[in-house]
Amino acid sequence: WFVVWVAGGSYGCTVEEPNPGASASPDDDRYAGAPYLGELERSLLLGEIWPRSELSERDRSLVTLAVTQALVRTEAFSENLVRALEAGVRPDEIAELITHVTMYAGWSTGAKASEAAAEVYGARGISLLGSQEPVGIVIEETGQEPSYPGAPYLSALTRSVLFDESDGVWTRPGLLPRDRRMITIAITQATYASDHLRRDIGRGLANGLTPEEIGEIITHVTFYAGWPTGSNAARLAAEVFEERSLTVGR
Repeated sequence: WFVVWVAGGSYGCTVEEPNPGASASPDDDRYAGAPYLGELERSLLLGEIWPRSELSERDRSLVTLAVTQALVRTEAFSENLVRALEAGVRPDEIAELITHVTMYAGWSTGAKASEAAAEVYGARGISLLGSQEPVGIVIEETGQEPSYPGAPYLSALTRSVLFDESDGVWTRPGLLPRDRRMITIAITQATYASDHLRRDIGRGLANGLTPEEIGEIITHVTFYAGWPTGSNAARLAAEVFEERSLTVGR
């Protein structure tokens, strides 16, 4: 029995010691070199973190897919894609997630995730989505002060590709603004994009996320992206909450 410090407090967790005489399942092979890590996954990550009620399994699935795509953890992405489907996430929502994450983590992450999704769908007999209409986004380069003076064309792309009111990624159907903000918080935490993360925590509150849910996202992402990312994100969240006189329940 030990205590784990997570966003919002400390929690006890019982981890069973490995039984050398127990027969291993094929899924245990990956932890043959570090059996205690396998016990932590089963008892702590899957046994304690995933069932916590502060986020639904659907929310946790979206967050996990976002992190594993952003970090190009393709095997983990595929495994969690199966879990997401079982949690009720639809293929069209997953397609929107892949596209959204690509805007923040890079094109190669989207290509890898799309290939992995197609393989999972094929193995499960799920029909692939149909072809899309040609994109009609117009890149307007004049008329507004650039957000990024050092790269004015990037400013135009940001306005048009991400935030255009009719064709931008953020306004597309398939995911609610709350979903997209939750996904973006997960990406920016995992990639140490601290300036963006700080803004997205504030905007997440405006999109309907509670401080407790944001704290839970940070905790969940920490298990997939590493403790330093959680420490950094928790510090930024505390600053944002303090500015707004908000507290996080334990």
